[in-house]
Amino acid sequence: MSRSALPNRRWIAVAVVLGTLAGTFARAATAPPKPTNLSYLYDAFDNSFPRPVARQLDPARWVRKIGHNPREAANVDENDQVRLPSTWWQPRVGFVPVTAEQMLAGPGPGHGPAPGRWQVTKAKTQGVTPGFFVKDASGKTFILKFDPPDHPEMASSADVIVSHLFWAAGYNVPDNAIVTFRAESLDVAPNASVTDASGRKQPMSREDLTRILGRVRPQPDGSYRAMSSRLLGGKNLGPFLYEGRRRDDPEDLIPHECRRELRGMWPMAAWLNHSDVRCANTLDMWVTEGGRSFVRHHLIDFGACIGSGSTAAHDYATGTEYYMDYSVATEQAVTLGLKSFAWESAVDPKLPTVGFIDADHFDPKTWRPDYPNPAFDERTDRDVRWGARIVTGFSDDMIRAAVGAGMLSDPRAADYLTGVLIQRRDLIAHAWSTAASVAVTPYHP
Repeated sequence: MSRSALPNRRWIAVAVVLGTLAGTFARAATAPPKPTNLSYLYDAFDNSFPRPVARQLDPARWVRKIGHNPREAANVDENDQVRLPSTWWQPRVGFVPVTAEQMLAGPGPGHGPAPGRWQVTKAKTQGVTPGFFVKDASGKTFILKFDPPDHPEMASSADVIVSHLFWAAGYNVPDNAIVTFRAESLDVAPNASVTDASGRKQPMSREDLTRILGRVRPQPDGSYRAMSSRLLGGKNLGPFLYEGRRRDDPEDLIPHECRRELRGMWPMAAWLNHSDVRCANTLDMWVTEGGRSFVRHHLIDFGACIGSGSTAAHDYATGTEYYMDYSVATEQAVTLGLKSFAWESAVDPKLPTVGFIDADHFDPKTWRPDYPNPAFDERTDRDVRWGARIVTGFSDDMIRAAVGAGMLSDPRAADYLTGVLIQRRDLIAHAWSTAASVAVTPYHP
């Protein structure tokens, strides 16, 4: 071989190295972010104590407030609408026609696990309600969650109803449905696991399954009712926060508290009394579609919505104050506790399958979740009017269909809940009367 051929070899070697490095960087760029492991207790503490105090001591916030110059959402287009495409939200009700049938089919098939025997793969360890994971005959995996004994149908119906309404509002949600089954149709998978009281994972036995079902009230015919949620596709990355960014996601460039989809979700949360709207009820998934991998952001776990508090009915004060509400505490201190609360005259419908929710004492302008939400705290009139446009876009028929998906056995409960949701929607429309008349260029997704 001639010496003149050596440079060519060197250049080939350099090209191979550069190509390898380029491939490595390309793979790194499309690698999924690291899963988050957030402390839900710390999140509740941080949003109840340190963050509200720090927010009140923020001089920039006070300058903006005095100057009537709030920090507006950062991801809007020239029409003041959410800049698309978005992995958080897409235009549906309020922006494009959506039928009740499309709403019910939107999140997924909506029928739960396929009929036949189900294999229990592991016990549910997070949250406050009993449950477990099952795999049906087709290989699909679902999580089953149950109602508190004193409120049959309450949490399961709330989860299904609200998931359909949030899907129609444009958000990413799981495929939730009401299912019934018998204990004898369940098999414990050979590799099924359960976490004991000390946090150690142990093989799951039939006795463990019996113990879980022992915390659930069976129906009169001996069967069990549950809310089934089909596991989302992709890689589980854990919850997202309502402030900051996921730093290792190259597409997550806008602080979450500055996103219109999250700020403007406040009217939906108020309408549906979604008091537990915090990071514990969110989930990011790493998905691949159309040859592209990205993070899709979901809202999950709606068992503490409308009249349900998951393990008990919502109390009368839900939606009127935070668990740790400094303004209410100050007002009570100044008035020596003599000032009465609006909710004190609330009338309980006495419908255990609904819990407690009403419209007579619902103030859409002052509604509050259980904990301060960073995105809601930053909302402006423009954000709220955007969200109110969505809420007021729901027809009576859509609301009635969503309530029907909750499969409430008592017709009085279904009628009451439908009426309350219609009335609360109308109160939001009245409070933000210009929301439905704002001239906005329609989306064409």
